[in-house]
Amino acid sequence: MLMLIYRASLLILASSVWISLMLTNCFGCSSGPSAPTIEFEQVSYQVREPPGPDGVEALNIKVIRRGDLDRTSKIRCSTRDGSAQSGVDYNPKSRVLKFTPGMDHIMFKVEILSNEDREWHESFSLVLGPDDPVEAVLGEITTATVTILDQEAAGSLILPAPPIVVSLADYDHVQEVTKEGSKKTPSPGYPLVCVTPCDPHYPKYSVMNEHCEEAGINQTQVHFSWEVATPTDSSGARSPFETVTDTTPYTSVNHRVLDSIYFSRRFHVRCVAQARDKAGHLGTPLRSNIITIGTDSSICHTPVTTGTARGFQAQSFIATLKYLDVKHKEHPNRIHISVQIPHQDGMLPLVSTMPLHNLHFLLSESIYRQQHICSNLVTIKELQGLSESGFLDDVSYDSISLGPGYDRPYQFNPNVREAKSIQLYKHLNLKSCIWTFDAYYDMTELIDVCGGSVTADFQVRDSAQSFLTVQVPLYVSYIYVTAPRGWASLEHHTEMEFSFFYDTVLWRTGIQTDSVLSARLQIIRIFIREDGRLVIEFKTHAKFRGQFVLDHHTLPGHKSRLMAPDHLGGIEFDMQLLWSAQTFDSPYQLWRATSSYSRKDYSGEYTVFLIPCTVQPTQPWIDPGDKPLSCTAHAPEKFLVPIAFQQTNRPVPVVYSLNTEFQLCNNEKVFLLDPATADVSMAEMDYKGAFSMGQTLYGRVLWNPEQNLNAAYKLQLEKVYLCTGRDGYVPFFDPTGTLYNEGPQYGCIQPNKHLKHRFLLLDRKQPDVCDKFFHDVPFEADFASNVPELQAMAAMPGVDGFTMKVDALYKVEAGHQWYLQVIYVISPESRSSPRIQRSVTYEVSRSKRDLVDRSGRLTLDESLIYDNEGDQVKNGTNMKSLRLEVGPSATFNAHVGSSVGGGVAAVTLLVLALLASCFLFRRCRRLAKKMPKAQKTYEEYPLNTKVEVCMDKCVEKNFSTKHCTVRNVNINRNQEPNGRVKQVNLEVKLHNNLSDGTEV
Repeated sequence: MLMLIYRASLLILASSVWISLMLTNCFGCSSGPSAPTIEFEQVSYQVREPPGPDGVEALNIKVIRRGDLDRTSKIRCSTRDGSAQSGVDYNPKSRVLKFTPGMDHIMFKVEILSNEDREWHESFSLVLGPDDPVEAVLGEITTATVTILDQEAAGSLILPAPPIVVSLADYDHVQEVTKEGSKKTPSPGYPLVCVTPCDPHYPKYSVMNEHCEEAGINQTQVHFSWEVATPTDSSGARSPFETVTDTTPYTSVNHRVLDSIYFSRRFHVRCVAQARDKAGHLGTPLRSNIITIGTDSSICHTPVTTGTARGFQAQSFIATLKYLDVKHKEHPNRIHISVQIPHQDGMLPLVSTMPLHNLHFLLSESIYRQQHICSNLVTIKELQGLSESGFLDDVSYDSISLGPGYDRPYQFNPNVREAKSIQLYKHLNLKSCIWTFDAYYDMTELIDVCGGSVTADFQVRDSAQSFLTVQVPLYVSYIYVTAPRGWASLEHHTEMEFSFFYDTVLWRTGIQTDSVLSARLQIIRIFIREDGRLVIEFKTHAKFRGQFVLDHHTLPGHKSRLMAPDHLGGIEFDMQLLWSAQTFDSPYQLWRATSSYSRKDYSGEYTVFLIPCTVQPTQPWIDPGDKPLSCTAHAPEKFLVPIAFQQTNRPVPVVYSLNTEFQLCNNEKVFLLDPATADVSMAEMDYKGAFSMGQTLYGRVLWNPEQNLNAAYKLQLEKVYLCTGRDGYVPFFDPTGTLYNEGPQYGCIQPNKHLKHRFLLLDRKQPDVCDKFFHDVPFEADFASNVPELQAMAAMPGVDGFTMKVDALYKVEAGHQWYLQVIYVISPESRSSPRIQRSVTYEVSRSKRDLVDRSGRLTLDESLIYDNEGDQVKNGTNMKSLRLEVGPSATFNAHVGSSVGGGVAAVTLLVLALLASCFLFRRCRRLAKKMPKAQKTYEEYPLNTKVEVCMDKCVEKNFSTKHCTVRNVNINRNQEPNGRVKQVNLEVKLHNNLSDGTEV
């Protein structure tokens, strides 16, 4: 036992000695605590691919040694393929790195080769090993990755900072409008510009320019695109951004400037900028800040639907045809077509003598525009061989007159805007907000190319001239953006007609709305039919499973319908469902609504009621044929659509208006502004809104300040008329009947069977014949010169005005359009004698002219309408429409005629009318007999277009009953009071206005 314990003790002692010897030897070995460590300096490296087919780029990789540097260490370093291939993308390499005493690093050089193939970025690895190091240990970074950045790889180029979107008007003040706290919003009527960091207008450009040059980015090669989102709805939700893709003949969608036709009020817009390398490949896209189009910074704002994001607006345009004879300097023997169109922010006008269909393709595809030779859709270059003239002519920047309306920042700068945009917008005056297009065609082009037609053509006997009547159609569409993609059009159509003599030998030389039930309504087209009725076409996109239906048997008493505004006097619309997609899954449907009768002005907020009919989630589509759709009908959904649409006005020709303007104001301050010195434009002085109950109307006539007549001449109002038509009749002034070929028309001056009411409000020479009341409500009309508070107007030689209350007009049922007509004279200020009007008497002294023809009717001479050039005193007239707000209920309603009370009232009125007829007839006969001795005052109709006299004791002319008329009377007003009055062909007639002017 003792022997065993002794042996074990010896064994343990021997083991301890061996371990001690081993530890002692280990402290003396090279891999002790102070052994050096070898590793790569970095985990990854990047290197650009060398340019050129034979380019070689050297990359130096640092291998470092830490710890005891007194020994000599060795380690192998090798390359390994990854996505980059040795021999193609880099030269392979493997060698032993030898660290001599004192050396702490060695550079391992790798050669990168040029690869012409376009690839993504590629990489390979560097490895320390696989052999164990000598006199050293491996550190943590034993593998390094090298990425070769391909010159042509997508996304290799990136702008140093995101771009910024501002209005083109603020292009020189980007830093000011983008700083925090700036409340300036882009205008809906002016283009936007995308400013990149490489643009000199960018804030901190001096710093950014270094980065752009270092990255090799050329500002002129940057690729732009635009994204637009519709306005935020009432619940705060914003539609997703969509890329603008619809090009037009005038604009591009990949330019740094985005035209104002692509957005509207409250739209959200941003741009996307991508740098382009030398090979033309696009880099990484960067999106700009989101800007919201403002509502208060309008240039040409909508007068009816101000503040509405998606209202539709189309005011009347003016189109004229004129023949230029062979004596014309620039365009001899040509037909001059002139079109003037009022502009609204975001509007694009299309003018053509051919019908305009399929707007999307018409604007984006040139092949669809080939038939529109006489239009503003094609340029003269595109018309080579077809026509020598057009609405869009070539233009150079230097030739544009930079006057008022053409002087906004970068408006016509060819370095910023596209040439084709400048070519269009040189026709737009942003001060007067009017597009003006002029074209000059010879007769051959007008008939053979432009779609004109000859309605009368005959040779003048013994002459080389022919008499011709030509009719040319004209189609005008006002285009608005309704969504990021898609256009809405408001369409007009008119026929231009004129007659003239020409030299025969020269003939051949020459918006959308969102509803609660997740549906979307988008206006597609608004136009006036040939019979004057309004047609509205719209598209719906249901967001539920089912379809909209006109009516349904499960919902009796309800129909899909379009309801007009209340002030349109009960106008109704016939609704049609034109087409439906054959599906229940969010179908598109096309609708058409046609008005029941025609009106002059269709403006207002319309309401569309559509019946949604839902189906089960699993119910498949089956064509119902003639049977009703198998679905469940719900209460009609309501959509509000604001529309401002007027039929074409017929303005007073300048030959009668004497180049003056007739303005309405709703406050005294604007009324007394001197147009010659005021900073406000003429258009802004003119009140476009509606007058409400209790308001005072201020009307004034002024000559254009550009005429510079100073104080040499004075304008003075003589008479003011007020009238309204029946059944939408629009009074207009055409005394010769040749301008519109509808016979002589005198507006409100002369009684007319088409006029429902007509008042003479003011007469400077005979104030006692004026209409003071209507249904016992006073007009309170007066000339400004008679009102002490308005005496400041007397100091303005080219301005005269009047005031009136509008309360009396609310005594007529709603829906009537009222018109004001003024008569005035322009005469030298030095004339001390009172103005003697060119009356009938004035013409009696002209021996060679007789006012009465053989039949006893008044003849019309041009000199009666417009004075000869030698005369210093000029007669003038002008008309203006007056809008009323939807106010108190009228004295009678047109829709209660079917009631019993209405019937009784009608019978009573008829009996009274018959009694009044007898009484008036007797009274008029007495008056006729006493006529030579009467000293009563008669109403004289200015401009002497016709004389129609009503006795003072007659019943009020405008009270829809009866009045008597004395025709063909020549009264010599210049004679002494005791002088005799001459009568010619005295004729007395009794008028019955109850039957539209029937004479009894």
